Amino acid sequence: MEQSVVTTILALLVYLSTSLFGGGGKPVNPQFPPEKGIESPQNEAAVPSTAVIFTELVSMRSEPATKSPVTHQLTKGTAITINEEKDGWYQVTDQTGNSGWIVKWAVKPTYFTNPSLTNKKEILGYYAESYSGDPRALQSFAKNTNKITTVAPFLYRVDKYGNISGQSKSQLIQTASNKGIKVLAVITNISSSSFSKETVSSLLRSKTARSRAISGILRLLREKGYSGVNIDFEGIPAADRPYLTAFFRELAPTLHANNYLVTAALPAKTSKEEWSIWSGAYDYQGIAPYLDWAVIMTYDQHYANGPAGPVASQAWVDSVLRYALRYFSPQKLIMGVAAYGYVWNDRSGKALNYSAIQSLINQYKIVPKWHEDYKTPYFTYTKSGVKHEVWYENRHSTAAKLEIVNKYNLRGVAIWRLGYEDPGIWNVL
Repeated sequence: MEQSVVTTILALLVYLSTSLFGGGGKPVNPQFPPEKGIESPQNEAAVPSTAVIFTELVSMRSEPATKSPVTHQLTKGTAITINEEKDGWYQVTDQTGNSGWIVKWAVKPTYFTNPSLTNKKEILGYYAESYSGDPRALQSFAKNTNKITTVAPFLYRVDKYGNISGQSKSQLIQTASNKGIKVLAVITNISSSSFSKETVSSLLRSKTARSRAISGILRLLREKGYSGVNIDFEGIPAADRPYLTAFFRELAPTLHANNYLVTAALPAKTSKEEWSIWSGAYDYQGIAPYLDWAVIMTYDQHYANGPAGPVASQAWVDSVLRYALRYFSPQKLIMGVAAYGYVWNDRSGKALNYSAIQSLINQYKIVPKWHEDYKTPYFTYTKSGVKHEVWYENRHSTAAKLEIVNKYNLRGVAIWRLGYEDPGIWNVL
């Protein structure tokens, strides 16, 4: 977002395939199941250390011995990830993916302490505005600073050359800092008003552009006081799968060496799906070593341009997370929680926030139903002779999904997005 928040939000509207406007009215409370909250984790995951080369030149060898072949030369200032330690040697990986052994005395370890590894689950809220001055996200954040542990402003984008642009929210960052809440800068591949596959493909395929983007991200985090980054690249061509992995491999050592969190929003999937234009570029196994948190976008199982159905049914969310757990430790996984729904007619659908859905309920005097298998609310109504079908998320469906978080002892949840949610989810959380 170069000019204002408006441009970024236009992209969000395209992303959700509709305008999301608020409505009024008091919530209807049908016979939904009892609410359950998030339980505390039992075990904490260690975070790999990083280091910086402080000698002018050091040889990377194939084995931890001075007689073993030299495979690469590392220069002073190179950031590396330490994978293993043995007999005065470190087994390391550099930013370009070269792995090997180097002598310990040639590096300065910078052990990365993840500030989130506490007894409290992460509750991450995505911050965005639908128009300049839109107060809803800030109001939601301000009311729930005692529950939110991390806020992620959706404010920045990268171009194909690796240049970072956007506009920070100093008030948000200051409030979060005062409350001890971490702030992640969300970086997207939005161009004009939508996620651009051309932009992200050009960026990822150029080592120079990737390097410029990483330097720009580090500079942004330092200058604005962020706790880390949240990469949200979408629409990446499946053929760019290795280049996306390379980007994370190069990003992580640089940010970890400066004690910043490296996180990403990842598409939900239940298999490799290497052919998929939505998720094929994301090699879970390849990028897992470089992420502190993987925010899985466990929503939009059904979406505006498809058939009607739940935004995130219980069984589907469970299957998505089971697949992710093959590659990520539970303490790296954050489950995405939708704060919206969709209404479909006989031609198409559009997204609605919770307040707008409540307006429909009041206007048409509807008693929502509860789908016991999907564990989500839904209802239908008729307007001008046309049947409309609504599926959405609320405090009860959120409570059901928290059972999955507790079942797998996940890191926590991420709300997309602040200000759109059923206010009752905060009591659940």
